[in-house]
Amino acid sequence: MTEQTPEKSNSRKILLTALIAILVALNGVLFYLNLKERDKNKALTQTNQTVEAEKDATLAKLDSLEQEYDKRIAEVQKLGGDVESLQKVKEQLEKDKVYLKNSTVSERKKYIAQIKKYEEMLVAKDEELVVLKKQNETLYGENTDLKGKQVRLTDSISTIDAQKRDLAEKVRVGGALKAENLVINVLNEKGKERDGGEYKSKKIDRIKIMFDIAENKISEAGTHTVYMRLVEPDGAAVFDMATGGGTFTVDGKEAFYTAKKDILYDKTRQKVDFVFAKGSPYKAGKHTVELYADEFQIGSGSFVVK
Repeated sequence: MTEQTPEKSNSRKILLTALIAILVALNGVLFYLNLKERDKNKALTQTNQTVEAEKDATLAKLDSLEQEYDKRIAEVQKLGGDVESLQKVKEQLEKDKVYLKNSTVSERKKYIAQIKKYEEMLVAKDEELVVLKKQNETLYGENTDLKGKQVRLTDSISTIDAQKRDLAEKVRVGGALKAENLVINVLNEKGKERDGGEYKSKKIDRIKIMFDIAENKISEAGTHTVYMRLVEPDGAAVFDMATGGGTFTVDGKEAFYTAKKDILYDKTRQKVDFVFAKGSPYKAGKHTVELYADEFQIGSGSFVVK
């Protein structure tokens, strides 16, 4: 085996040392490059996160602005104002939200100025709302005052109408005809008239009812119809169309009458009479004669049949 010389041995050691040094240097360079790449990636990740955060913040701001515009639209509508311009701005906001979701960083930075315009328009609209509210308050006050006057006027008209109706009713009642000095006599078959208030049935051929219509300046002059009801002891009214009977209205209800007569009333006292032939025997007991005109009972009297 050949022995190496000292010079060859030293050369190998130097070469080995140089190789090791080169390897160490390369490892250092690779480590440095990896570290730098990692920092770059980390910075890029942070930048991306910041960009996404800014985008989310911008979209959140737009959402907030959209809600504010919804509130203003509702307030203006409630006050009766025009919301067309507000609705157009809201529509544009919705389009901007879609646009910003796919926009670049530079595009979003440019859009910040637009957001400020939206905010400025809100401030301007708030100032308009203050004016509109004051106008509505003034109008409400005027309407309230007008309604109060209308209520008072309606109450006054209702009171006047009630007074007029009451007065008209008093005039109607006061102007009703009135029968006075009512006398009921009977006539026998020979036409002889008897008085006294009590009569035998077989002696009665006709009954004669006489009375005066009292003077009344309130009553309406002209033709008035006087109705006579002969009520028998059992409470039934004598009614026969063949002898001049019929129906009329009194107190809002239909009733039977025995006979009627039209008189020409001149507001002065005047005499009226009915001569009535029943045509059948009178029942024993008290008979009542009732007189009516213009839906009022104007008098009554009675006689007795034995």
